[in-house]
Amino acid sequence: MPGLLVYNKQIPIPNLTIINPRDADWCRLDPKNYAPRPTSWVRQIILHTSKGSWPQSLVAGTGAGGKAKLVADMWRDQPRRSSAHIVIDNDGTVACLCDLATTQAFHATVSNAWSIGIKMYQEAGNGIHTVVYDAATKLVPALCRIFGIQFQIPRRPYSGAPLRRMIYGGRDCVGVFGHRDYTERRGRGDPGDEIFVRLARAGAEAFDHDAGEDLAAWRARQTELNERGAKLAADGVPGPLTVAALRAAGYSDGIWSLA
Repeated sequence: MPGLLVYNKQIPIPNLTIINPRDADWCRLDPKNYAPRPTSWVRQIILHTSKGSWPQSLVAGTGAGGKAKLVADMWRDQPRRSSAHIVIDNDGTVACLCDLATTQAFHATVSNAWSIGIKMYQEAGNGIHTVVYDAATKLVPALCRIFGIQFQIPRRPYSGAPLRRMIYGGRDCVGVFGHRDYTERRGRGDPGDEIFVRLARAGAEAFDHDAGEDLAAWRARQTELNERGAKLAADGVPGPLTVAALRAAGYSDGIWSLA
């Protein structure tokens, strides 16, 4: 069954239609747009829209499809480096363009090495179909489970500027972010607000990263896990050892908010 490519294996996600390079020749990145991933610790999911435009509107129903191919072809044809690991088409189809574990796609400059980029298709009038959000809301928690990424998002409304800790890639930032959260070159519409509202409803924790709320919460959790016998550095960063300790403590896939 078609699924996300992870370490050369296909992982289907319930209630999602997924295609990958084994299903269609166009469903792949051009060599100029990716490189081998230099780390095994994937810690961020970064959400984009295909146009990055604001204001946005919600488009009811399902689009005609074919837009993921359009985006993939555009990336291949343009001279500058640009891409993402996944494109969500306007009919809700998830196009996985490369192996998510072993490939860094050139979508987020300073965060490329440790992030997965998801491009949500945005129409010419700035609208986004509900099925795109529906697919993203199913896909993101699934990726968190697969990669041991804590299901958490920025709490503060977009202020017109990136998160301070994300400007240089956010080595200590774990979770789900927008393109706008790490660079001044993107605006509110990349990816917009609606997707974060929906992820919060799906159970994502929200933290004020500029205030260090995530670090404080995770220091406390790591300390609690140590009291149960774990041997973690209580540094506030939920990396692979913390995920393993959570899994041993009974948290599903080592994800705090998805237990």
